[in-house]
Amino acid sequence: MPLRLGLEDVRALVHRLNEVFEENRAHLNELDARIGDGDHGLSMARGFAAVREHLENSPPASITAALTEGGMQFNEKAGSTIGVLMFSAMRQAGRAVDGKTELGLAELAAMLEAAVEAIRRRGKAEPGQKTILDALHPALEALKQGAAASAAEEDVVRSAMEAAARGAESTREMRAGIGRARWFAERSVGEIDPGAVSGRLIVETVGGYLLELGSG
Repeated sequence: MPLRLGLEDVRALVHRLNEVFEENRAHLNELDARIGDGDHGLSMARGFAAVREHLENSPPASITAALTEGGMQFNEKAGSTIGVLMFSAMRQAGRAVDGKTELGLAELAAMLEAAVEAIRRRGKAEPGQKTILDALHPALEALKQGAAASAAEEDVVRSAMEAAARGAESTREMRAGIGRARWFAERSVGEIDPGAVSGRLIVETVGGYLLELGSG
């Protein structure tokens, strides 16, 4: 069956993302402590908890509203640079599907592309600089390649998940050149980037949800 997400699926995904980042909060903090302030996991967990609470208390009228309003709440509660970046990414992702009531892989690719571009612009970062983009950009490329090859949707989703995981792992050999991590540039080599791990977790959570829908 075609993989499609509606507004209720978006709300369910936020709930799942909140759980995933709460479970990984300590691990992400530990990774961040090696090359930064040690609060990345806390920021991500707080951010998605705020999005979840807002969507539960103030049900959005549309997918675009869910992402835009949710992004504002994420930024307010998360603090730090990642809050601003996630807000920008979520807002632009929402705008990319304005008026849509269902999201297929084409729409999800458009959302991810808009999110990647928003992070690039706001964070003045590029793939290869040891950031969240190093997980998100490979996932986007996998989605595009799968669509161009007319591959089965489930295979495209798995490819995107695998690409995000490889991308996050690749940051281990990178030297930080963006954000606060650049202050610890030398010691960052050999350490995986916590932002890239967060990107991987987001892609894996969304992908896992889609695969469950396909098998249901």
